[in-house]
Amino acid sequence: MGLLSNIVWAFNNHHYNDIEDFNKEVAHYQTLILKEKAIWDANQIVINAPEIDICYEAWIKGKEDILSNETVTDEDDIFNEDNSDDGLFQVEFCARLKARNGKQFTALELLFQLENQLANKDLGDHVFFEGLTSNDAEKQKNGAPLYFMYLGS
Repeated sequence: MGLLSNIVWAFNNHHYNDIEDFNKEVAHYQTLILKEKAIWDANQIVINAPEIDICYEAWIKGKEDILSNETVTDEDDIFNEDNSDDGLFQVEFCARLKARNGKQFTALELLFQLENQLANKDLGDHVFFEGLTSNDAEKQKNGAPLYFMYLGS
């Protein structure tokens, strides 16, 4: 069972400025989808680390869609036209996320940062959050915990 795998969310290519507005939408979505089984504890501490790396796949138009906190895991020839599908390129990313309080991530802050991280990406039909899996055996630079994000259709 992965981290936050009991939370349902559909990424919607929307950049949220207000975390409380986002929290209301997440809480509503939990109730809408899960009904009485909805469990959303926005303030639950889910990762006890000041920084983490999250790896995921997405489609982008070009290098201009790579954010400053993202690295591409396989840069070899990713923007070759032979690898293009309708002008989009499938890319594997790792993004460094930093806890606002410099200590740990709550469920709300983590999901908020993930939504905003993916706001400029095309996820195809894989828009449904399915949780994060920790890779304890491997840590990125600076010893930050590494997680893989799973998205479903």
